Amino acid sequence: MTGIGRRSALGLVGLAAARPAPAGGPAFLSAAADAGGGWRAVAFGLDGAMRFDLPLPARGHGAALAPGGEAVALFARRPGEFALVLDPVTGRRRARIDRATGRWFCGHGAFSIDGALLYATEIDGAGEGVVGVYAARRGFARIGEFATGGADPHDIRLTPDGRRLWVANGGIRADPRLPRVRLDLESFESSLVQLDATSGALIARYRLAEEEETLLSLRHLAIGADGEVFVAMQHEGPRHERPPLVAATKGGALAALEAAPELWRTLDNYIGSAAAAPDGELVAVTSPRGGAGLLIEARTRRVRARFAMADGCGVAAAPGGFVVTSGLGGAALIHAHGARTELAGERLGRMRWDNHLVPL
Repeated sequence: MTGIGRRSALGLVGLAAARPAPAGGPAFLSAAADAGGGWRAVAFGLDGAMRFDLPLPARGHGAALAPGGEAVALFARRPGEFALVLDPVTGRRRARIDRATGRWFCGHGAFSIDGALLYATEIDGAGEGVVGVYAARRGFARIGEFATGGADPHDIRLTPDGRRLWVANGGIRADPRLPRVRLDLESFESSLVQLDATSGALIARYRLAEEEETLLSLRHLAIGADGEVFVAMQHEGPRHERPPLVAATKGGALAALEAAPELWRTLDNYIGSAAAAPDGELVAVTSPRGGAGLLIEARTRRVRARFAMADGCGVAAAPGGFVVTSGLGGAALIHAHGARTELAGERLGRMRWDNHLVPL
């Protein structure tokens, strides 16, 4: 395990500089497949107009916006070969990051609080997790890595104070040279870990209680108003089992949320994405398999509303609620109490959107 070193980190501080918001209001970025099956990086506004559209070398997945808004990184789907760093206004490519030898991207990343470092979840050839660390001022050169303390790391989020990282270790082992082939599915260890953002030291590890755990893989994260973490999961056990699919940290423990069993049934054992409102008061989770999503009050842990959207998965905070995209095409604004407004735009409907959406 190699850290980035205090001197290296301090030498990179000060990169971020705030940029004006793009003209035309809020914009959102996702990977999407066009009518010919080619994968693209596409940004659009609430008016449905395209902000930019550029081809990708292969299927994209999650993205991370630098705090100052000067760059956005889009990661290949796991096991990924590349990440692209783009201008969030024009889409101009600023850098391509190829995977390090013996490492593969896992589809997600996060910037440091000053935008100087990019953290990416990665796996080695045995499926063990690391966080790759990349220096923005050095052309996004890889300057170190941290062990995540588990297999199959997926989503990663920076704490509000910028000092620590949350990582969801999904626990599903796979050989990256045999893409999408899962190993040892009968028994795996999934965990939520907190790491020091400078040294990579393990600060805390959370697992569900044994009676809640079954075969749940912790996948996606959202941070609530009180700094607690909401974890969206997928169930890898028998289909007749319908366990809760959202958990949250509280008081040093990780516990599943309580909700009516029929709500969990509608999600069909799979949540594909999660996002929090800017103030952290509301969290949205989406299930493309279930064609549904939930709005959860972060402080009370109560489900406020359920909404329907066929193959809806990509979700990002927007004024008044959340934008959700569909793998079948199209996007909608889900208002804070669950009402839905379709976004206009013919091209929005022609794109088959990937699982994640990031506000620019």
